[in-house]
Amino acid sequence: MYYAMDEIGFENTEKIKSIASETDRWKFIYDTAKNYGFDGIHITPSLYQQFSLDVNNIPDYFNDFKLTFHFGGSYKIISESDYDALDKDLENAFRLAVKHKMHDISIHPPPYLTHGEKDLCLEFFHKIIDKWLKIALQNGISLSLETHVTGAFFLFDGLSEYIKFIDRHPDLGVLIDISHNYYNPQYSEDDIISILGNKNIKGLHISDALRSAEFEKGTHLAIGDGTIDFPKLF
Repeated sequence: MYYAMDEIGFENTEKIKSIASETDRWKFIYDTAKNYGFDGIHITPSLYQQFSLDVNNIPDYFNDFKLTFHFGGSYKIISESDYDALDKDLENAFRLAVKHKMHDISIHPPPYLTHGEKDLCLEFFHKIIDKWLKIALQNGISLSLETHVTGAFFLFDGLSEYIKFIDRHPDLGVLIDISHNYYNPQYSEDDIISILGNKNIKGLHISDALRSAEFEKGTHLAIGDGTIDFPKLF
Protein backbone atom coordinates (compact mmCIF):
# COMPACT_ATOMS: atom_id res chain seq x y z
CA MET A 1 0.00 0.00 0.00
CA TYR A 2 1.16 3.51 -0.84
CA TYR A 3 0.37 6.81 0.77
CA ALA A 4 0.08 10.29 -0.66
CA MET A 5 0.94 13.44 1.28
CA ASP A 6 -2.66 14.15 2.27
CA GLU A 7 -3.15 10.68 3.78
CA ILE A 8 -0.82 10.68 6.79
CA GLY A 9 -3.19 12.44 9.20
CA PHE A 10 -3.76 16.09 10.02
CA GLU A 11 -1.52 15.82 13.05
CA ASN A 12 1.39 14.89 10.79
CA THR A 13 0.72 17.46 8.07
CA GLU A 14 0.49 20.14 10.77
CA LYS A 15 3.80 18.93 12.20
CA ILE A 16 5.47 19.24 8.80
CA LYS A 17 4.51 22.91 8.63
CA SER A 18 6.40 23.57 11.87
CA ILE A 19 9.66 22.05 10.62
CA ALA A 20 11.91 24.81 9.33
CA SER A 21 14.43 22.80 7.28
CA GLU A 22 13.41 21.12 4.01
CA THR A 23 15.94 18.40 4.77
CA ASP A 24 14.22 17.72 8.09
CA ARG A 25 10.78 17.77 6.45
CA TRP A 26 11.84 15.06 4.01
CA LYS A 27 13.20 13.00 6.91
CA PHE A 28 9.91 13.41 8.80
CA ILE A 29 7.95 12.13 5.79
CA TYR A 30 10.28 9.16 5.47
CA ASP A 31 10.03 8.29 9.17
CA THR A 32 6.23 8.66 9.14
CA ALA A 33 5.92 6.27 6.20
CA LYS A 34 8.18 3.76 7.93
CA ASN A 35 6.23 4.02 11.19
CA TYR A 36 2.95 3.38 9.38
CA GLY A 37 4.47 0.38 7.63
CA PHE A 38 3.79 1.59 4.10
CA ASP A 39 5.48 -0.21 1.22
CA GLY A 40 5.57 2.82 -1.00
CA ILE A 41 4.91 6.51 -1.52
CA HIS A 42 2.69 7.98 -4.24
CA ILE A 43 4.44 11.29 -4.89
CA THR A 44 2.30 14.18 -6.16
CA PRO A 45 4.28 17.41 -6.69
CA SER A 46 1.33 19.74 -6.06
CA LEU A 47 0.77 18.23 -2.59
CA TYR A 48 4.44 18.50 -1.69
CA GLN A 49 4.55 22.13 -2.81
CA GLN A 50 1.95 22.94 -0.14
CA PHE A 51 4.62 22.07 2.43
CA SER A 52 7.47 23.87 0.63
CA LEU A 53 8.95 20.61 -0.61
CA ASP A 54 10.50 20.50 -4.07
CA VAL A 55 10.25 17.02 -5.63
CA ASN A 56 13.54 17.73 -7.38
CA ASN A 57 15.07 17.41 -3.91
CA ILE A 58 13.74 13.93 -3.03
CA PRO A 59 16.54 12.33 -0.98
CA ASP A 60 18.14 9.21 -2.37
CA TYR A 61 17.25 7.25 0.76
CA PHE A 62 13.58 7.41 -0.33
CA ASN A 63 14.54 4.60 -2.71
CA ASP A 64 13.96 2.32 0.29
CA PHE A 65 10.29 2.62 -0.71
CA LYS A 66 8.49 1.65 -3.88
CA LEU A 67 7.86 5.01 -5.49
CA THR A 68 5.30 6.19 -8.02
CA PHE A 69 4.94 9.65 -9.54
CA HIS A 70 1.39 11.01 -9.66
CA PHE A 71 1.63 13.84 -12.17
CA GLY A 72 -1.71 15.28 -11.08
CA GLY A 73 -3.04 18.59 -12.30
CA SER A 74 -5.25 19.22 -15.31
CA TYR A 75 -3.86 20.42 -18.62
CA LYS A 76 -6.04 21.85 -21.35
CA ILE A 77 -4.36 20.75 -24.59
CA ILE A 78 -5.88 22.54 -27.55
CA SER A 79 -2.82 24.17 -29.13
CA GLU A 80 0.82 23.45 -29.96
CA SER A 81 1.91 25.66 -27.05
CA ASP A 82 -0.34 23.66 -24.68
CA TYR A 83 1.19 20.46 -26.00
CA ASP A 84 4.73 21.79 -25.57
CA ALA A 85 4.05 22.84 -21.96
CA LEU A 86 2.74 19.39 -21.02
CA ASP A 87 5.54 17.71 -22.96
CA LYS A 88 8.15 19.67 -20.99
CA ASP A 89 6.53 18.83 -17.65
CA LEU A 90 6.37 15.14 -18.57
CA GLU A 91 10.03 15.25 -19.52
CA ASN A 92 10.85 16.52 -16.02
CA ALA A 93 8.60 13.88 -14.45
CA PHE A 94 10.33 11.09 -16.34
CA ARG A 95 13.76 12.45 -15.41
CA LEU A 96 12.81 12.20 -11.73
CA ALA A 97 11.17 8.81 -12.18
CA VAL A 98 14.27 7.32 -13.80
CA LYS A 99 16.58 8.89 -11.20
CA HIS A 100 14.60 7.43 -8.29
CA LYS A 101 13.73 4.10 -9.94
CA MET A 102 9.99 4.85 -9.80
CA HIS A 103 7.88 2.22 -11.50
CA ASP A 104 4.82 4.21 -12.60
CA ILE A 105 3.88 7.71 -13.72
CA SER A 106 0.16 8.49 -13.63
CA ILE A 107 -1.62 11.45 -15.15
CA HIS A 108 -5.13 12.91 -15.22
CA PRO A 109 -7.20 13.31 -18.36
CA PRO A 110 -7.47 16.92 -19.54
CA PRO A 111 -10.20 19.01 -17.91
CA TYR A 112 -13.67 19.75 -19.26
CA LEU A 113 -13.75 21.26 -22.75
CA THR A 114 -16.37 22.85 -24.90
CA HIS A 115 -17.78 20.67 -27.67
CA GLY A 116 -15.68 22.48 -30.26
CA GLU A 117 -12.45 21.89 -28.33
CA LYS A 118 -12.93 18.23 -27.54
CA ASP A 119 -11.82 16.64 -30.83
CA LEU A 120 -8.73 18.85 -30.95
CA CYS A 121 -7.82 17.98 -27.39
CA LEU A 122 -8.24 14.26 -28.07
CA GLU A 123 -5.90 14.51 -31.04
CA PHE A 124 -3.19 16.22 -28.98
CA PHE A 125 -3.72 13.85 -26.04
CA HIS A 126 -3.35 10.74 -28.22
CA LYS A 127 -0.17 12.24 -29.64
CA ILE A 128 1.46 12.90 -26.27
CA ILE A 129 0.43 9.53 -24.85
CA ASP A 130 1.96 7.81 -27.90
CA LYS A 131 5.25 9.63 -27.36
CA TRP A 132 5.64 9.14 -23.63
CA LEU A 133 4.28 5.60 -23.54
CA LYS A 134 7.11 4.55 -25.86
CA ILE A 135 9.65 6.32 -23.61
CA ALA A 136 8.11 4.76 -20.51
CA LEU A 137 8.42 1.24 -21.92
CA GLN A 138 12.02 1.87 -22.93
CA ASN A 139 12.79 2.81 -19.31
CA GLY A 140 10.85 0.00 -17.66
CA ILE A 141 8.25 2.43 -16.28
CA SER A 142 4.50 2.13 -16.71
CA LEU A 143 2.48 5.17 -17.79
CA SER A 144 -1.06 5.19 -16.40
CA LEU A 145 -4.14 7.29 -17.05
CA GLU A 146 -6.48 8.00 -14.16
CA THR A 147 -10.16 7.19 -14.63
CA HIS A 148 -11.53 10.71 -14.07
CA VAL A 149 -14.62 10.45 -16.24
CA THR A 150 -17.18 12.83 -14.77
CA GLY A 151 -18.07 14.60 -18.00
CA ALA A 152 -18.86 17.94 -16.43
CA PHE A 153 -15.26 18.22 -15.24
CA PHE A 154 -13.02 16.07 -17.45
CA LEU A 155 -12.47 15.15 -21.09
CA PHE A 156 -14.12 11.72 -20.94
CA ASP A 157 -17.88 11.74 -20.50
CA GLY A 158 -18.21 8.30 -18.97
CA LEU A 159 -16.17 5.13 -18.78
CA SER A 160 -17.15 4.15 -22.32
CA GLU A 161 -15.22 7.16 -23.68
CA TYR A 162 -12.32 6.41 -21.35
CA ILE A 163 -12.20 2.78 -22.55
CA LYS A 164 -12.35 3.87 -26.19
CA PHE A 165 -9.28 6.04 -25.57
CA ILE A 166 -7.15 3.49 -23.71
CA ASP A 167 -8.01 0.72 -26.16
CA ARG A 168 -5.97 2.66 -28.74
CA HIS A 169 -2.98 2.36 -26.38
CA PRO A 170 -2.84 -1.30 -25.20
CA ASP A 171 0.25 -0.71 -23.01
CA LEU A 172 -1.27 2.27 -21.22
CA GLY A 173 -1.97 1.56 -17.57
CA VAL A 174 -5.25 2.21 -15.78
CA LEU A 175 -5.33 4.07 -12.47
CA ILE A 176 -8.81 3.58 -11.04
CA ASP A 177 -10.16 6.45 -8.97
CA ILE A 178 -13.14 4.80 -7.31
CA SER A 179 -14.39 8.07 -5.84
CA HIS A 180 -14.65 9.80 -9.21
CA ASN A 181 -16.18 6.85 -11.01
CA TYR A 182 -18.78 6.11 -8.35
CA TYR A 183 -19.77 9.79 -8.04
CA ASN A 184 -21.11 9.54 -11.58
CA PRO A 185 -24.58 8.05 -10.84
CA GLN A 186 -24.63 5.94 -13.99
CA TYR A 187 -21.95 3.63 -12.54
CA SER A 188 -22.53 1.19 -9.72
CA GLU A 189 -19.76 -0.81 -8.09
CA ASP A 190 -20.69 -3.71 -10.37
CA ASP A 191 -20.37 -1.47 -13.45
CA ILE A 192 -16.92 -0.25 -12.40
CA ILE A 193 -15.77 -3.84 -11.88
CA SER A 194 -17.19 -5.17 -15.16
CA ILE A 195 -15.90 -2.26 -17.28
CA LEU A 196 -12.40 -1.90 -15.80
CA GLY A 197 -11.73 -5.28 -14.19
CA ASN A 198 -9.95 -6.87 -17.15
CA LYS A 199 -7.93 -3.81 -18.17
CA ASN A 200 -4.24 -3.06 -17.54
CA ILE A 201 -4.76 -1.88 -13.95
CA LYS A 202 -1.69 -0.34 -12.33
CA GLY A 203 -3.16 1.41 -9.31
CA LEU A 204 -6.20 2.17 -7.23
CA HIS A 205 -7.06 5.45 -5.53
CA ILE A 206 -9.16 4.51 -2.53
CA SER A 207 -11.52 7.14 -1.14
CA ASP A 208 -15.24 7.33 -0.54
CA ALA A 209 -17.90 9.32 -2.40
CA LEU A 210 -21.30 10.76 -1.72
CA ARG A 211 -23.49 11.32 -4.76
CA SER A 212 -25.92 13.61 -2.95
CA ALA A 213 -23.23 16.29 -2.40
CA GLU A 214 -21.59 18.75 -4.77
CA PHE A 215 -18.64 17.31 -6.69
CA GLU A 216 -15.91 18.96 -4.59
CA LYS A 217 -17.61 17.90 -1.35
CA GLY A 218 -18.76 14.50 -2.53
CA THR A 219 -15.46 12.98 -3.69
CA HIS A 220 -12.16 12.02 -2.04
CA LEU A 221 -13.87 11.37 1.30
CA ALA A 222 -12.59 9.22 4.13
CA ILE A 223 -13.84 5.64 3.88
CA GLY A 224 -17.14 5.46 5.73
CA ASP A 225 -18.10 9.08 4.99
CA GLY A 226 -19.68 8.08 1.67
CA THR A 227 -21.82 5.28 0.30
CA ILE A 228 -19.40 3.14 -1.75
CA ASP A 229 -19.64 -0.60 -1.07
CA PHE A 230 -15.93 -1.25 -0.57
CA PRO A 231 -16.17 -4.97 0.31
CA LYS A 232 -17.79 -5.57 -3.09
CA LEU A 233 -15.06 -3.64 -4.91
CA PHE A 234 -12.21 -5.31 -3.05
